[in-house]
Amino acid sequence: MAKKKVITKKEKERALALYDILEKTYPDAKCTLDFRSPFELLVMTILAAQCTDARVNIVCEDLFKRYKTLHDFADAKPGTLEKDIHSCGFYNQKARSIRGSARKILEEHGGEVPKSMEALLELPGVGRKIANAVLGECFHMPAVVVDTHCRRVSNRLGFTKQQDPEKIEIDLRALWREEQWTMYSQYMVHHGRALCHARSPKCGECPCWDLCPWPEKKKYSRHDPSKT
Repeated sequence: MAKKKVITKKEKERALALYDILEKTYPDAKCTLDFRSPFELLVMTILAAQCTDARVNIVCEDLFKRYKTLHDFADAKPGTLEKDIHSCGFYNQKARSIRGSARKILEEHGGEVPKSMEALLELPGVGRKIANAVLGECFHMPAVVVDTHCRRVSNRLGFTKQQDPEKIEIDLRALWREEQWTMYSQYMVHHGRALCHARSPKCGECPCWDLCPWPEKKKYSRHDPSKT
């Protein structure tokens, strides 16, 4: 991974101020996938590609009752797992990734989800976003999860000008202490869903308004909650 970029004192101060605002705005922010183990989160993040977390939670409520172990996923008959995850979309590809990951974990990692970025990236269907989610949420290792919300909101807030997820990750890692990385990722998800929508963002209600450099925010009126 490339070296982190040099951040000016002014940029870091603004980033820290925005982090504080997000922390106060979303005090209960946490992962929105209902997992109970590293492998469950691995499966759920694979399923969440181009699918909502809410749908994945519904599907996995039954899925994890049918497939209780890594062996259950690794040995799933062709067509069976595909049918069980059908409503998450791209079910053929996702089933191959889940099956393949389960087999690799059993064969090469003693049945335990690996705790390193390098090993996780060797699992079928696992990229940096999924690997960082597992490392941060399950193993409490510093990790920035760059999903669609993180990319959009971080660009609008001026934390990065990049579109490539890995380059965005590099930029964001340079702004805060390592222990803040995982929670920053959660704040991006919650803020993206609550206010900073892809279309028709609620800029007028945003607590980040004063520190947000996004020029498009001017299209939306500033709403002062104290005057309602």
